[in-house]
Amino acid sequence: MAPLLNLIKNIGRFIKMVATQKKTSGTEAEQEAPLWRRYMVTLRFIDDIAGGKPASKQLISSHIQLFSNRATNPMKLSFITEGEVSEEAMEEHLERCSTVFLADAIGMYLRGYQCNAMLKDAAQRTKDTIKNKGLNNQIRDGGLHFPNRLYLQDGAVIVETPSKPENANSSIKRFQTITQPELRFECAVLNGTELTDQLFRRTWDVAQGIGLGANRHLGYGRFRVQQLEDITHDPSWAVADLLESVVIPDIVEVQEH
Repeated sequence: MAPLLNLIKNIGRFIKMVATQKKTSGTEAEQEAPLWRRYMVTLRFIDDIAGGKPASKQLISSHIQLFSNRATNPMKLSFITEGEVSEEAMEEHLERCSTVFLADAIGMYLRGYQCNAMLKDAAQRTKDTIKNKGLNNQIRDGGLHFPNRLYLQDGAVIVETPSKPENANSSIKRFQTITQPELRFECAVLNGTELTDQLFRRTWDVAQGIGLGANRHLGYGRFRVQQLEDITHDPSWAVADLLESVVIPDIVEVQEH
């Protein structure tokens, strides 16, 4: 009987030891897991990118002036107040109908949050935002970060094209476009959340046909994902570095098409 009791005790000690080792191992793995997953992304554009910033710098004051005179655009306002359509009114009307790229002393650029908007749209198309209730907020509000500014190639042109929005009269859209060969940038995904590596890659796959930038419904901004590489390896990296970063592309000779 004594040898049997000793055997049972030894088996119990062994099981307890294995369980302790597994717990310790799991804790160490959790501690070693980085807070952020980092990716290097390279996009090769199939279509031109369109700008979406209103060209008019006085949208609110102009709207108030038009509304108070019961006019729908600057040309009608000019005719009501002056009896004719002035050249200034024509120029103002063109400006109100136009959208352009954001720009500073370096050049024209996209904002990082435009990538968030695109990927959120992609996740909604696949109904992943319904299956994972927190995914929408994960992509939109702090769980996915891109550089502050993504600068574009020089050489923007103005395009005019007819557009028929839903439940509205047809109109002519006037906007800037750029032929952009590619964009290459880093991004960061918060670890341990709804946006897993597999889902992140699937969302980018869908986003290729949605496009980046403005007027995506007109076929602008579509691309091919050339690279989506996990580069989570630098322990000294901080997400704030990404938030403050800008991406300036190499000057590439663009072929007309």
